[in-house]
Amino acid sequence: MTASNLIVTMGWDGLKLAVILTVVLYTGMVFMMYSTEGPLYRLKLDPTRPARSVELLAVWLGVRTIAAAAHAARAVYDTLAETSADVGEWFIRRQGPDAEAKFHSRFL
Repeated sequence: MTASNLIVTMGWDGLKLAVILTVVLYTGMVFMMYSTEGPLYRLKLDPTRPARSVELLAVWLGVRTIAAAAHAARAVYDTLAETSADVGEWFIRRQGPDAEAKFHSRFL
């Protein structure tokens, strides 16, 4: 391997490391804002500081994405829990009146 290939390889590895660190830092900022501010995190832009405004916009988008994912997960969980209860009720009914009476006397 020549010196120029080694330098190029090290450059690419350094770039990969920088991207990974940026993603980790961004993810940490998003989760920190979500945990402190909650899903209703308000976007605060400052026209005199455009770089900071872009950073805050990216964090706000991340917080909104997490809030939407949490809402969807909660809806899926509620649907699955209700379906599970319906299946359990159907199963007990199919066992006959004795099993149904035993179940109701034990759990209800």
